[in-house]
Formats: sequence, C-alpha cells, structure tokens
Amino acid sequence: MHPDWTLFIRQDPAQENYARVATYVNKKLQKMKFTLRLDIINHRDVNVLAFHSGQHINYVINVYSDNNQSALHFLNRNIIDLNNTVVMTGDFNIRNNNWDLNYSHHSAHTEDLLTLAESLDLDLSPPTNPGPTRFTDNLHDTNSVIDLAFINPNNSGFRQHSLHPELRRPSDHVPLIIEVSINETHIDNSFWSISKDSEEENNFIKAITDNILTLDISNITSKENLETIIQQLASIFNEA
Repeated sequence: MHPDWTLFIRQDPAQENYARVATYVNKKLQKMKFTLRLDIINHRDVNVLAFHSGQHINYVINVYSDNNQSALHFLNRNIIDLNNTVVMTGDFNIRNNNWDLNYSHHSAHTEDLLTLAESLDLDLSPPTNPGPTRFTDNLHDTNSVIDLAFINPNNSGFRQHSLHPELRRPSDHVPLIIEVSINETHIDNSFWSISKDSEEENNFIKAITDNILTLDISNITSKENLETIIQQLASIFNEA
C-alpha cells in the first residue's frame, strides 16, 4: 500500500466472509479523524467511515452490492440513522434506464436503492460527463452504468462528480471522482473533551465501569457470542 494512504477494511479470517469493499483515505486528511465504524454496520460489502468536521461527525458509505444484491438487502433490513451522511457510492450492480439512457429496462432493485438513499437524505448525482462505468470484455455484453454516487444536496462541500475512464488502467470499472470543497489552509477539527481529573471524568469512567460489570461473559462459546459482547461494549463507550 502507498505510504500516503490509509486503508480501511473489515478484517475477518473466515474465507467465506472476507471483505469485498475497501476504502483508502489520503493521510493529508488525518486531522479529520477518519474511522471505520463497524459498530454501525458490520458487513463484508459495506464500509461506513466517520470523519470530523468542526463539531459535527459526517459519514461516507462505500458499497459493493453483488448480483444477489446482498449489501442492498442488508442495508434495507438494518435501517441506519446516519443523518450526516454526505456521500454513498460504489458498485451497486443495478442496470436501469434512470441512469443509463442506453439501457431500456427498469430493474426491480431500483426502488430499494432509491428508498435507501432517500432515508439518508441523499440524491442521485448525475455525472458531468455521462458514460459507462463498467467496460465488458465479453462481445455478447454491452458496457454498463452500475457505479453510482449519491450526494447530500444540503452539504455544499460535496458537489458534482465526473467519470475518468482514462484512469481505470487494468480495471474494468471507471473511477468516479467527486468534487469536494476543502479549505486549503485550515480544517476545523475542534471537538469536545473532558478535563483530566475533573468530576465529569470521574462520572464518565464510573458509567463505563458500572456498565462493563453488567456484561454477561459467562457464555462466550462461539464467534457470534463474542461479536455480541463486542457490540455491547462499543455501545457502552458510545453512550457514556
């Protein structure tokens, strides 16, 4: 991996559950404190990244949905409340004439995808230079538009996106580049903190300790039980 980039990927040793989506963030943005939020969504085909912007936490969602629409079905079954999602993008594997004028059909999965986007206050972003996003090497298939970007229209920092087929190299997918407005000289990354040795710190530690003591760890006999305990522990820290 290039030293200028940080890789965010879900780790799972089981071969049948290996990650099929990964996200790279340039280290120039490290002050924005990007984190992979597995406590929100823990799925091999979905990355939810949080980052700080002033007093706010924003989210970027990176998706790979296979031909069975595994990720899309998972997201629609597990409603997530991410009010500050600024971008959802990825390979959705859905062909539809809504975004591909050269395709004459309407996919049954389109409404599920648009409903998900709407629940996150996102709009489909039409590229400034429309064209295929996946190039086929099969003479019996046609090039297609299956890589999409959904952007929050109320966030002025995230604007239009464009396609760059000249950058795809050996890949059969075209890079989507979203224009992001970032102050060149300053990134506001102020945040709330608890003063050391204060009453608030004592109360915070006590709340965490008391809740950890309530965890039932007597029956960690499987991977599923362990993951449940981990999720409960993450909730204790998030809610303290």
